[in-house]
Amino acid sequence: MSPSTLPALAAYSARRLLALLSMVLLPACAPLVPAPGQGPMPANWMAKITSIEGQNAFVDPGNSGVGRPAQLGQALLAGDRFYTGPGTRMKLDFAGGGYMELDENTDPSLFQDLNCLLISLFKSGRIFVDKSAACVESLGTKSQQFSKVVYAVMPAGPYVQITVADGEVRSLQPAGAIAPKGWRIDMNSRALLGQGRPYPVSDEAVREAIGWTLYYRNQQRAAPATPRAPGFEFPIFRFPANPPREQPPSRSPPRG
Repeated sequence: MSPSTLPALAAYSARRLLALLSMVLLPACAPLVPAPGQGPMPANWMAKITSIEGQNAFVDPGNSGVGRPAQLGQALLAGDRFYTGPGTRMKLDFAGGGYMELDENTDPSLFQDLNCLLISLFKSGRIFVDKSAACVESLGTKSQQFSKVVYAVMPAGPYVQITVADGEVRSLQPAGAIAPKGWRIDMNSRALLGQGRPYPVSDEAVREAIGWTLYYRNQQRAAPATPRAPGFEFPIFRFPANPPREQPPSRSPPRG
């Protein structure tokens, strides 16, 4: 090897070493893709996951048929399907205010229907929605709610049962009706069931309908241990007054 070839070999070796180093170091310097629930929220987000209880909470982006484990803080877009399995509950906060809770074995999706946030409850489960002007559809029925409402797909039938914990609900399809606080609507795609109209239920029935929710559990924790009526005060204790002594009858002096 002639001395003139040594500088050329040294330069080649240096370039090769730099190329190898760049192959190793560049992937390490590349920006990391944020995991679900981390990083900024997308501009078109409709809801985000704020609570997960249990191990079986999933999100299927775009309802593509591929579910992935749900993450706290994860954004949900229009058309995403999100669902829970056995022993699992999930809570979502809506971008425009209000929230929704999912009981176990529940599989809804979110859409935007004109000026109404549309929640599509597919085949099974139970949801609690705390929001004004939200719409819910399931099994060929559609309704619009104002405040706090529970929707359940009842397996016998099946049919949709709507229980109003506060505010009111208006059924839109298959027939129009209004249910206020403490009332219930049972309906399927053909008609309102029962007597064909909403009906009142007991306070116990409302408590049973919402007893699985964080809303109900928070209300129970916030309630005083011994509730008292407004303005209630313990009466002031006083000793009973002594009865007056009986006076002997007066006698007039004898006359002389």
